Amino acid sequence: MESAKVTRFKATDVPRQQGEVGRIRVIKGPDKGTTYVLKDSSLVIGRGEDVDVMITDIKASRAHARLDYTSGGWVMSDLGSANGIFFQGEYIRKFGVASHDHFTVGETILEFLTHTESTRVLMAPTRPAQAVVQQDRALIAQRMKVQSMAKGPEITQKAGAKKEDPKKIMLYLALLAGGYYFMFMDDNPPPKTQETKKESKVEKDQNRGLASYLPPGVGREAAKSAEQSYWEGFREYREGHYLRAKEHFELALQVNPAHDLARFYLKSADKEIDDEVKRMLMAAQKATVAGRLREAKGYYETAMRAMFNDRSNPDYIEAEEALKKLTNELTESNRVPASGEGKQ
Repeated sequence: MESAKVTRFKATDVPRQQGEVGRIRVIKGPDKGTTYVLKDSSLVIGRGEDVDVMITDIKASRAHARLDYTSGGWVMSDLGSANGIFFQGEYIRKFGVASHDHFTVGETILEFLTHTESTRVLMAPTRPAQAVVQQDRALIAQRMKVQSMAKGPEITQKAGAKKEDPKKIMLYLALLAGGYYFMFMDDNPPPKTQETKKESKVEKDQNRGLASYLPPGVGREAAKSAEQSYWEGFREYREGHYLRAKEHFELALQVNPAHDLARFYLKSADKEIDDEVKRMLMAAQKATVAGRLREAKGYYETAMRAMFNDRSNPDYIEAEEALKKLTNELTESNRVPASGEGKQ
């Protein structure tokens, strides 16, 4: 299937194409194994015949969503579909999309890749659909767990019920604790045996990894949730997915602000992102000087996506201004007639 905006391939191992700005690959659905090579900065996705990315999913709307490249990166917008778009564990109407992100339209799972990816990545096999579904489910469960822990338990007061005096409650609890102490505590407790001491040391060693960094008010269950977020972030960090790693580390610190490893790797991820931004900006400047304007445009776009949540960053502002200038130059160059055109 050929069009001005999209080329459709019934394969995933498609080499880089002329004029490619990105691609969408089908992970699950009736069109599984299909690759759509994108050649425009604004495209419509749906099952209608007049859209740019046409899928044969009956659960999708005729014009379901639109993908646009903006100054802040690629943005996916719902076009009033019945079911919306499922992204990162929730149905959402508008969101920023980065390379390797997946989203669901109807019952079709799609993966987005930018043109700046290496040829090896562009031609790599798609991820198993089951793994993608499990990732979404885990993200939903983790988000709900973190939100409930961050809010803390809510105690609702019955209508018409009389509020107890906090001082009376504290006095009552103190008296109760004192009564238990005198009832069950012996004046001369037996000395600990060597075996008991060893067991206490083992228990202490087993719990040290979790309890050593628990601040007041952070329970063991919350600490486990923070630890899970940290390890998910660490896996992403090890794979070089620093933006995703940063989200997991921030989630861990939201639950347990004293998680030193999460804080350490969050700083490391920020540094890696900053270094990548600087490399992209330098490459963009070199490409601009060499006259490779489309290549420079891609580098600026990649740098801006990395700074999408920090648009007050001077580097982001610099990239945005340079991108606008490049876009205008490319537009003007396309308007200039070729040699010999326009002559009688």
